[in-house]
Amino acid sequence: MPSGWQATKSSTRDSLSIKGPDSPGRMMVEWTTPEVRWKAPEQAWIALEKEIRAKGEFQGYTRIAITPVRYRGRAAADWEFTRMRGGQLIHVINRGFHTADGRPFALYWETTDSRWERDRHYFDTFARTFKPL
Repeated sequence: MPSGWQATKSSTRDSLSIKGPDSPGRMMVEWTTPEVRWKAPEQAWIALEKEIRAKGEFQGYTRIAITPVRYRGRAAADWEFTRMRGGQLIHVINRGFHTADGRPFALYWETTDSRWERDRHYFDTFARTFKPL
């Protein structure tokens, strides 16, 4: 983690939220037990996007891209989108992948859209240095 950033375990989800003093953004690391196996990680994001839209969640949601990527030698997918929250446009990138033992993980970075270009490097650093145990 960057100097001055702090991690907090969620009491209601299998996730960890990381926030720092230099950005309005936050990184979330989320893990779950394997429930649904998918052959291509982008399929998981497309299904979740469909569910979110059907429920009317994520006010002002706009998909930027759902892109297959390789991450730590494994299939992964980046879901990038914007949405409104608290009157602000939030920009998100969410990387989904399975670890070698099959556990699904998501590395989720969000910040205000106005700070996206300036703060995107935080996601890149977290993704580069993240190591699931």
